[in-house]
Amino acid sequence: MNKQIVKNIIKREKFFPGIIGFFINHNFLIRIGLKKGIQQNANRLEGKLLDFGCGSKPYKELFEKADEYIGIDLKIEGREENHQYVDKFYDGKVIPFDDNTFDSLLCTEVLEHVFNIEELLKEFNRVLKKGGKALITTPFMWEEHEMPYDYARYTTPALMHLYKKHGFEVIHTFKTGNYIEVISQFSLNYIKNILPSNKIIRQIILLPFIFLFNLFGLIFGLILPKDQTAYFNNIFILEKSVNNY
Repeated sequence: MNKQIVKNIIKREKFFPGIIGFFINHNFLIRIGLKKGIQQNANRLEGKLLDFGCGSKPYKELFEKADEYIGIDLKIEGREENHQYVDKFYDGKVIPFDDNTFDSLLCTEVLEHVFNIEELLKEFNRVLKKGGKALITTPFMWEEHEMPYDYARYTTPALMHLYKKHGFEVIHTFKTGNYIEVISQFSLNYIKNILPSNKIIRQIILLPFIFLFNLFGLIFGLILPKDQTAYFNNIFILEKSVNNY
């Protein structure tokens, strides 16, 4: 197996964790819930779709009803490897498309990196057609990441308020993960964070812990009473109000 094939497998297991990811992906628990949530609602988005904060467009294949899939992202130093997937760049203020351009919008794990969230939600509303659908995911229980561009965490009521304030109707909302899975994931994160910085050495040492904590999180997350006062992500399905704000 050549090096490129291995890289492709690892990249896929990062966002679409399966059996292999269960043994090698230290973010397995949070990623499996996120993938399922997006996959189960992908058919709600159709027509001309905007993927805001697209990165490498990891979930593009799930949106089979999209006639056109356009990715937009912010230029960030150190993330040039993703620029090949980006169709347009965002200047931090205005999404470079006309009003009522898109039938649907996808935004995954981005809003925590946005300081001017209310301005951005106005832009989401502006570029979506009336009745257009949006699928937005945001982390709640997660460690600081992509520093120094990690600015906020939002509760379900806070997001509900913000979306409604900016002209969206909430069609569906749910949480991914539960208290036990969060404990397992954060325990694994702690071990990862105190290991040597060398990626290869760290991954080798981490492998048995990945298996143990993923197994613990999955089994006890299923059999113990559910508690989602601590959880990984909020997933919202929104519709631009016909009676726009």
